[in-house]
Amino acid sequence: MGLFKSLLGGGDKSPPARTVESPKDLQPGDMLKMEFSEQTLISGQTLKVSEQVFYDISAVENCKTVSTLEGADQRVLLSVSTVNPDRPLELAISVLPEKVFELFGRDQFVAIFDEPDNTDHRLQRRTNVELGELQGFVGDSYFQERTNEAYRSKKDCRSETLTDADWGGFDYKLLVTDDRCHAVRIEVYDGGRTDVYLIAYLALNKVEEYWLA
Repeated sequence: MGLFKSLLGGGDKSPPARTVESPKDLQPGDMLKMEFSEQTLISGQTLKVSEQVFYDISAVENCKTVSTLEGADQRVLLSVSTVNPDRPLELAISVLPEKVFELFGRDQFVAIFDEPDNTDHRLQRRTNVELGELQGFVGDSYFQERTNEAYRSKKDCRSETLTDADWGGFDYKLLVTDDRCHAVRIEVYDGGRTDVYLIAYLALNKVEEYWLA
């Protein structure tokens, strides 16, 4: 019987081997090597995916895979973005409020929240601030591009259909530089927790190599 199954193409088939050709394909445990870049924190570094979360940003970016990378001096978030089609590789680092105020000034940053109906907010970077490990992650001037409700989940929406109960909502704001090479992402959750990320957009080939777990 086994011979007939083999001849006829029947029998059990092994699942196709997993490959990683894009940050969208990464899973926890996978590793990657970055090329040299102006982002000194990750330039030339070998990084490992420690965990992942998934975003749904009001039909702009559905099932967006965000991988947390370990191996640099601080955690880096890696994903693919639609903000800049020529530089879709999104690298983000979290910054504390004190650093945000140092970079942009308290008044102009707080105005984003004090004047929610104003969608023309601008952030201008202070020129006398030492960037250190933030080098390459900060632009000069940002405009507010998006402000809407978004959702995130720890369940992998790539492999299963998630229900509404699987997603947690938050207020999402994105400010982008005029050249669309940098952004500031703000996430505000119930209870007032506010996460701020500095983002650099790079070409996909800035990832030199991928390795499977």
